[in-house]
Amino acid sequence: MGYNTEFRGELKFTKELTGSQLAVLSSYLGEDCRNHPEWGRSIGNYYVNLSLLPGFDGLEWDGSEKTYEMVEIVNFIIDKMMEIMPDFGLTGKLLAQGEDIDDRWELIIKNNVAVKVDVKPSGTKIQCPHCGESFYLE
Repeated sequence: MGYNTEFRGELKFTKELTGSQLAVLSSYLGEDCRNHPEWGRSIGNYYVNLSLLPGFDGLEWDGSEKTYEMVEIVNFIIDKMMEIMPDFGLTGKLLAQGEDIDDRWELIIKNNVAVKVDVKPSGTKIQCPHCGESFYLE
């Protein structure tokens, strides 16, 4: 078991990537970081749960369950790609929603660094009298 967080949104490349640059980027996507001590950066025991957008112009969450440390993973991707492409950059944001209704935040790219910004849900928090689940009525 673990905690599940879902992400919506896109992180777009600031410059078009070549085929060989996309190949390098693709080599990181979906990988278990524990299998790659040569990456030289400790980002924990996590998977790189990102995939290329259909147009190969950015990244999105790959839909995997139990995605952890997304901010660190996006920063890892930025750092690794800048090693081969110094002008590599991302723009955009991902909205994160955890299992707890109040666990809502955004991953935002600021100055080519991913940061976590807490988001307060809008509306009135309501608890269902039948199942006990909470939700926000906007």
